[in-house]
Amino acid sequence: MSAESRLKDALSVLTTARRNSSDRIHRFRVLAALTVRSGLGRLPRRFRDQRQSGVTPTRTSITDAAPESFLDSEFLSKIERLRLIAKRLSWASAKGEHPTSRKGFSLEFSDYRKYQKGDDLRYVDWNIYRRLERLLVKVFTAEEEMNIYLLVDTSRSMSEGSPAKIDYAKRVAAALGYIGLKNLDRVGGAAFASSLQAPLTLGRGRKQVLRLFDFLGRLSCSGGTDLRSSAQSFARLFPHPGLVIVVSDLFDPAGWRAALEDLVLKKNQLLVVHVVDERETNPQPSGDITLHDVEAGRERRFFLDAQLVRRYQQELERYFREIEAMCASRQIDYLRTTTQIPFDEFVLKTLRQVSSVT
Repeated sequence: MSAESRLKDALSVLTTARRNSSDRIHRFRVLAALTVRSGLGRLPRRFRDQRQSGVTPTRTSITDAAPESFLDSEFLSKIERLRLIAKRLSWASAKGEHPTSRKGFSLEFSDYRKYQKGDDLRYVDWNIYRRLERLLVKVFTAEEEMNIYLLVDTSRSMSEGSPAKIDYAKRVAAALGYIGLKNLDRVGGAAFASSLQAPLTLGRGRKQVLRLFDFLGRLSCSGGTDLRSSAQSFARLFPHPGLVIVVSDLFDPAGWRAALEDLVLKKNQLLVVHVVDERETNPQPSGDITLHDVEAGRERRFFLDAQLVRRYQQELERYFREIEAMCASRQIDYLRTTTQIPFDEFVLKTLRQVSSVT
C-alpha cells in the first residue's frame, strides 16, 4: 500500500473517532507517527536545495514526499503530558467563575457554587438537587486559544556541527509544535536568515501536523543572519501576539538584542532555544589554522594555542551571560543546549525548567 493510501485510510479512521480528550490525543499520535513512517513531510532534494529570499508562501505537498524522521511514535507518547502555557499576556485572560461565551476551544468543569438569582438554569446540577434539595450551579473554565509561532534559524552557520545545528533545531521545533497542536493550540511560524522565509500559516488540527512536518522538512540553510529585519517582517505577517519560540544559534551580534526586544514590545511571550555545537564552545589548541566565516565569506589565519582558547572561551561566556541577562530583564524564557545533549533529554527534562512549558 502506498504512503498516500495509508494516509487516507488513517484519516478516515481518525475522522470517525469519538471527540473526547483521550481520542484526541490518540488521533494526533497516530497521525504524527504515520507521517514519519510514510515519509510525509520532506520534498525531494531538487526542491529542498533551492534558495529562498524574502517572504515567500509555502505550499503543502504530500505527493512528492521523501523519508524524514523528526519524531518517532515512542517519543510522541512521552511528550503527550507536556503543555505550552501562556503567562502575563493580554490574550491569556484569567479564567472566570461563570460559564463564558469567549472564544476558546473547550469548557471544562471546575467546581460548584450556590445558585444565585438570574443564573442560567441549564447549569444547575439537578441530580444534586434531587438528593440534597440544594441548588448548585456548575462552574466551568474556558481554555483560551493560544497562537504558537516557531521562528527557526536557517542561516548558513546552522548547517555546521555534528549533528548539524539545523537538524537539532528542526526536531526541537517539531516537538514543540506537536505539543501545541496536541493541546489544540494554533501553530504557525517561519524560517529566517537574512530575511523571513517560507512562512507556515497558522492552523490547528490533524492537517496542521502534516503542514508542520512538511514546513520543517523543506528548510535548508543559506545566507547570513539578520534577525531584527526578520523579526519585523514576522510581526507584520503575524500581528496577533502569542508564544514565539525562537530556535537559533544567535550568531547575529548586531541584531539579536533589538530583535527580541521588538518581539516583546509586540506583546509576544518569548521562548528562546539557543543551539550551539560542542566545537564552538570548546575548541582544541591546534596550531596554525585558517578560520572561515561561513556566512560572510571572510577568512583569518592565526596560531591557536591554549592561551588563545582561554581568551575565546572567556569572550564566549561573556556573550552568553549578556544574552541571559537581557532575557531575564525582559521576562524571556531562555535555554541553551549543545547538539551533543541527546534531543529527547533536552525536550523531556531541560525544557521543563522554563515557565512556558509544563
